[in-house]
Amino acid sequence: MRKLLRYGWVPTLQVLLLCALVAPAQARVIPDLYEVVEAVPSRGATDRAAAGSRGLERVFVRVTGDAAIGSNPQLQPVLQQAQQFVQGYRYAIEDNQLYLHLSFDPQAVSDQVHKLGLPMWPNNRPGTLVWMAVDTLRDGRSALREEDSPELFAALDAMAIERGLPVDFPVMDLNDQRNMPLGNLWAQDERSAERAGVRYRPDATLMGRLLETSGQRWQGNWLLIHGGRSYAFDASGGSLEEVALRGIDEAANLLAQRYAVRPDGDSGQLSAVVVELSGVDSFADYSEASAYLQGLAQVSSADLLSVDSDRMRVALTTSAPLQRLRDALALNRKLQAMAEEDPIDLSGYRAPRAVR
Repeated sequence: MRKLLRYGWVPTLQVLLLCALVAPAQARVIPDLYEVVEAVPSRGATDRAAAGSRGLERVFVRVTGDAAIGSNPQLQPVLQQAQQFVQGYRYAIEDNQLYLHLSFDPQAVSDQVHKLGLPMWPNNRPGTLVWMAVDTLRDGRSALREEDSPELFAALDAMAIERGLPVDFPVMDLNDQRNMPLGNLWAQDERSAERAGVRYRPDATLMGRLLETSGQRWQGNWLLIHGGRSYAFDASGGSLEEVALRGIDEAANLLAQRYAVRPDGDSGQLSAVVVELSGVDSFADYSEASAYLQGLAQVSSADLLSVDSDRMRVALTTSAPLQRLRDALALNRKLQAMAEEDPIDLSGYRAPRAVR
């Protein structure tokens, strides 16, 4: 089955892209956004309530993509009533420390996000490959490997979990060293990143060079490569771990800004994007295509406009900017951008009005 898709804004009726439905989605669905573990001093109700409030704030950080969401005054009353969002809990003891495992209700959290008008970062997120090189006063420059610094990489994994960002680290075997020489890694060479990433097939690549400037000062320079764009940012701190964690944290911020959806959209105006698919040869094809389009977080509704032989046209209602919708389609890798096409005739179709 081969499907072709093109879409354009109503009322301009200009076709903007032609895409092909290709391989299964590569972006990762994060399954445990709503589960947290909190250290507690006792099994008492007061300590459980306090842990629930802290845990729910962590969940809102993951779901919205906003690391500072806990300081939002709108959220404070919600956090004080965290027990209403708890779906289940259990206790566990590890190394003489008592831990409370909490599971929060995804639908209740989602409803609250929409009620407060907060951004929602869909749980289908870019898998990010992280390359790092370090330059220390004692040992000079080298590529960071998980087997050499297990504690550091465990901390990076923990930060990625906190932000809901799926990350991987290269194994740094001979193949990686050949495709990503240390000099190219330090230079943050994008061509080398593309070549070395073929075996991992990441959605995004994060490259960091971490420099020890004094006995108590570190500087980090980061480059995030994703979707044909590059984002450079810096970090500083008192340790290697601090500047490394800031790299993961800021990468999550940037990706959340690109993919998070607001209930009322950036403009507050509902628009329609017309999608034309060809190669829809069976009811199963039709069902697959419809479910995919309707499942996009950026889409409020999908209305079938017409069916002609193996072609179907669907109007997607969205309040997200067109670029946000394009980004979501590209992230899932079900659609591959092709050449532009002629305008679609939508005589008699009205774009939806904004809901106030």
